Formats: sequence, structure tokens, C-alpha cells
Amino acid sequence: MSIHLLGGGWAEDESGWTGRFVDEARQRAGGPPTIVVVLWAKDAAEGESWHADYRDDLTKLGAGAVTVVQLTAERTLLPTDLGSADGIFIGGGLTPGYHAAIMPAADTIRGLVSTGVPYAGFSAGAMIAGDVALLGGWRIGGVPVTAETNGEGLDDVTLDAGLGLVDLVVDVHCAQYGTLSRAVAIVDAQLADRVVAIDERTSLIVGVGGLQVAGEGSVWTVDAAGDEGGRTTVAILSA
Repeated sequence: MSIHLLGGGWAEDESGWTGRFVDEARQRAGGPPTIVVVLWAKDAAEGESWHADYRDDLTKLGAGAVTVVQLTAERTLLPTDLGSADGIFIGGGLTPGYHAAIMPAADTIRGLVSTGVPYAGFSAGAMIAGDVALLGGWRIGGVPVTAETNGEGLDDVTLDAGLGLVDLVVDVHCAQYGTLSRAVAIVDAQLADRVVAIDERTSLIVGVGGLQVAGEGSVWTVDAAGDEGGRTTVAILSA
């Protein structure tokens, strides 16, 4: 099974990207799968306003049951929240909030994925999936590297331990929010050797067959060249 890193954005028909995650969960379950959706919000009432949208979207794509686990600053993810999952879907919102609330159950998530449970991370859920998570921020060394609105409440670009599902640093909303410059700056500042920045309505699928791109946009890869010149290379992976 695979890790599905979704760059954010909604569409009427998501069968080409989110649908591939549901298909893998169905394959594991041998029928309509149970998808556990994990959401974070500043308060439960705010988060609950999104529950119907997530349920409707995943049910339309073939989920049998959709269980929503609502996290807040006071309610972190418990291993027992994930016990029935044929697929784990981590939603979008404020990335530092997701990171703080989900990392207590990181070992459980890794264990389930290692047994074949597919993982999908949507926006924030993608950003925390790597060995190193990108939490946000818009400046490095006091220099702006992306719009302040991309900072997620953080000033300095901030990296921390992630879920450990992929060996990539992940950024999202790339073409739509202009986050490629942050990805380039992270590598140039030697904070990471590789960053992928995923467009909206697009997924990077990491599985036994390597990397695949699905959806409407592109995945931008930024790599340290590894030579004495200290160059940074940028490439595009298209669906």
C-alpha cells in the first residue's frame, strides 16, 4: 500500500487522486472500506463544520464508513482512534496544530502503515508525513522566502520531527500559493536535502513502485546537487 500526499484543493471529481487512496483501502478491506479521518481545529465546533464535507467526499469515492476523529489543542490523537481503519486520512488546516495533536500517536500510524493500511495526507496531513515535517514559516534568517500568509502563524521557517512515513520534506499548495520559493530556500539554507512541493488537486503517491503523480497539477522537486558548487536543482514531476 501507498502514502498519498495531497497538495490541497477541492474538486467535483477527485477520483483521479483522492479516489486512488480509497481504492487502495477497498483493496485491503476486500469491500467498502472504513476510512478514519483525523481533523484538527482550534475548537471542536469549528472542526465539526467540515465533517459532512469530508464524509460526503470520501463516500462518493467509494468509502463504506467514514469515522471522523476531531482533535483540538486539548484533545490529541489516541492509538485506539485508529483501530478500525482500512485507510487513514489526515485532513487540512493549521499545520502546527495537526503536528502537536497527532505526533503522540506517530508510532501507531507507522505501525498500521507498515501492515498495509494506506495513508492520505491532505495539505497539513501531507506536510507532517515525512521524517522531517514542515510546520510553516515565511522567513529564513530574517529574509522573506514566501508570502507571510503562508507562515501558518510562524515567522521562521520551522522543521521538526514528522510521522516518518516518507524521507521527503513536503510543501503544498505550490502553484496556487507560491510556496516553491520556500522549498528552494529550505534546500539552499541546507535545512534539508530534498523538498517536494505539491500543487492543489494533485497527489504524490509513494509506494513500492516508486513515486507517482496523480491529478491535475504537478509536483515540484528541489534537491541539493551534492557538489562543491552548492547548487540547488528544481524539476517538475507531472501526472
